[in-house]
Amino acid sequence: MSYLVIARKYRPLTFEDVIGQEHVTTTLTNAIKNNKVHHAYLLTGPRGVGKTTISRILAKCLNCETGVTPTPCGVCSNCVEIDQGNSLDVKEIDGASNRGIDEIRDLRDDIKFSPAKSRKKIYIIDEVHMLTNQAFNALLKTLEEPPEHAVFIFATTEVNEVPATILSRCQRHDFKRVDIDVLSKALKEICAKEGVEIDDGSLIILSKAGDGSVRDSQSALDQVIAFSGSVITADKTAEALGVTPVDSFFRFTDIVLSKDTGELITYIDELFCKGLHILAYIKGLMEFFRDLLILKTVNDAKILDMSADNIKKLTPYKERFGEKDLLLFIDILSQSVQKLKSSPFQRMDFEIILLKILHHEPVSNIEEIIKKLSAVEGDLEIDAEQIIREIASGLKNEQVSINTETVPETDKKKTSDTLLTLDKFVSGWENFISHINAVNSRLGVLEFGVPAGLEENRVLKVKFDKKDTVLRNLCDSKKDEIEREFNSFFETDDVRIIFIEGTVKQTDRIIKVSKSVKKTQDDKKTELLNKAPQLKFLFEEPFNCKFID
Repeated sequence: MSYLVIARKYRPLTFEDVIGQEHVTTTLTNAIKNNKVHHAYLLTGPRGVGKTTISRILAKCLNCETGVTPTPCGVCSNCVEIDQGNSLDVKEIDGASNRGIDEIRDLRDDIKFSPAKSRKKIYIIDEVHMLTNQAFNALLKTLEEPPEHAVFIFATTEVNEVPATILSRCQRHDFKRVDIDVLSKALKEICAKEGVEIDDGSLIILSKAGDGSVRDSQSALDQVIAFSGSVITADKTAEALGVTPVDSFFRFTDIVLSKDTGELITYIDELFCKGLHILAYIKGLMEFFRDLLILKTVNDAKILDMSADNIKKLTPYKERFGEKDLLLFIDILSQSVQKLKSSPFQRMDFEIILLKILHHEPVSNIEEIIKKLSAVEGDLEIDAEQIIREIASGLKNEQVSINTETVPETDKKKTSDTLLTLDKFVSGWENFISHINAVNSRLGVLEFGVPAGLEENRVLKVKFDKKDTVLRNLCDSKKDEIEREFNSFFETDDVRIIFIEGTVKQTDRIIKVSKSVKKTQDDKKTELLNKAPQLKFLFEEPFNCKFID
């Protein structure tokens, strides 16, 4: 007899056997008990989580010879035929290969006939999203009002590709990925039935390999049994599946702590000699640092995807790294995935990525830095707690409060000498206007402004006359550029400028501004004829020329 793979041998035969989808099985069980079975179901979710299996179980529940029941007998002819896939009244259709309108027309013709020997005629369409738009349209009327003896069960992994008109006619059930601990327990039970000895580390690796899919995990177990025989260890499981053992990640972490570049290069060479799959290693290392971050922050071993032995081994490392360090490692690895996929120099880029992690500088909190500064002995005293409060409150002022009571008299004198005065800006204003006009001629309108005051917080007020509002607005829109040129010209660091409106007399102005007077037609005519008298005829008959404003 040919070998039957584990995924088929241990396929659930009742709702109670299905793992990880209790929200679906409970709903269907209650619907059957209360005689509220829908005529169309849509089952959606990841691959290998039980969509087709539950479809068959539901078909048995509706067609079992013992009656409509949530617990089919499994031994009557209808149940046996459905399990074997050769029932005349339960038709499984592959939506990927029967996706055209002709196949759906055949289905519509077939559905009119009563079941051959069962209560219901059930159509299970797998990967229903593969049907064409024409096929979906042909199915609409039949799906909305099928014969009393007909039930549709659709299964798909891509529910977003199913038209809304189909979704609205079905009762939808969303399947979820199965948790690692649930998968591990199920795989352990299978191994016990198969007479295979397996450790917890292997179960974790197999469950992770399935990525929440029962079928994928069972297929991986088949592969490992073929490789290892009746005794399975974590090392053999990792070798069979091409997965990097957890011990390798522990060794890398030790190298990072030692900051030994030579040891890291040797370690990478050993990985490649063992047939390293780079992207699989990156994924595994990200999961390792994620587990370490969870262990450090939550300190709950229940949510870690690791065996008890590895958790115990990982615990001492949580004190060696900060949360931000671990986040930095994960970020470096995450950003490297796409680069490695398309890199022509994968090994070199892989080495650089690990070297970045090796030579990282521990990330310190700003609070820690300030408190360390406050502990330094010297002439200046820094109030660390005050600075931290200012940062926490989101103040934009970056000035640091300094207790000047302990500042020597010589330093106080130096500080007072460097204070800026309004007179300094007034005396240099004309030269500054010439400078800024050379930098950007549009900013030359600043000459209409007058330095009118200097606040204690180093804010210079520049006043514009009320009739020059447009010019003030222009300067306000270029405020950042003006401040930058101002501080550069006067050799200051932090003077800010605000533009205000008021009355500016001609005597107040530092730069005398004379506005041009608009010339009349006669003025323009006189000016032209003074220069060229021979053009007088242009202003006489028949020309009568005029100047255009």
